Amino acid sequence: MALPAPLQLAIRRSRLSVEILKRPSSNETKYDLFQRLNAGGTQANAQELRNVIVIMVSPAYHQFMRECAHRQSYLTVLSASPDQLEKQRDMEYVSRLLVHTYVQYDGKLDVEEFIDKSIVELAIAGEMHSAAVIFNSTFDLLNQAYGANALRRFSSGQPGGRVLLAAYECIAVGVAKNIAHIQAKPDPVHFVRQRISDFWQSRSIDDLFVAGLRGTVRIQRTIPFGANWFAT
Repeated sequence: MALPAPLQLAIRRSRLSVEILKRPSSNETKYDLFQRLNAGGTQANAQELRNVIVIMVSPAYHQFMRECAHRQSYLTVLSASPDQLEKQRDMEYVSRLLVHTYVQYDGKLDVEEFIDKSIVELAIAGEMHSAAVIFNSTFDLLNQAYGANALRRFSSGQPGGRVLLAAYECIAVGVAKNIAHIQAKPDPVHFVRQRISDFWQSRSIDDLFVAGLRGTVRIQRTIPFGANWFAT
């Protein structure tokens, strides 16, 4: 079946761009090229781009991240919608948990650039065993403590609303950074449950949830606050 004439004409007039990478090319060069090619058509989001570079650096680390993202306790606590999962929200929050647990933010980069750079560093380092223990233990505890409400704001003792990124950074990362300390307590689940309840009643969190707060400022508040909050 012949194509319509206007479509044939459009194909003839179309331009095909070719980019050539010489061997050997660094993973960073491949990533930069992928970003430029991504400027046409439907753009990949930030996490989809991260997935690509992690796969190029270490397929094993990407598989490890996928396994974290598929853990049932994590999915319950994250409470992501089907649309969010389609947009890789599960993998994004795995990236954030790993980066904020292991890499100190120095304030020099934009948050997205910091996550990009740091997750590549972690993938290159390739330490997955202890990271898996911390990740799994963190979300198993949060799930046992409050389930799908572990990261939701409490008002008058009742959880509600959506999962907030600032809450994820304070609570999930805070627990991850202190997991060995928490597990050494007589009742780790009770401790986490109590600290989450107290967290939402504290006036100290007001400046963590300010509308319009820049990400670079937010994570310099939320990450240290959460680390200290669950260290008591």
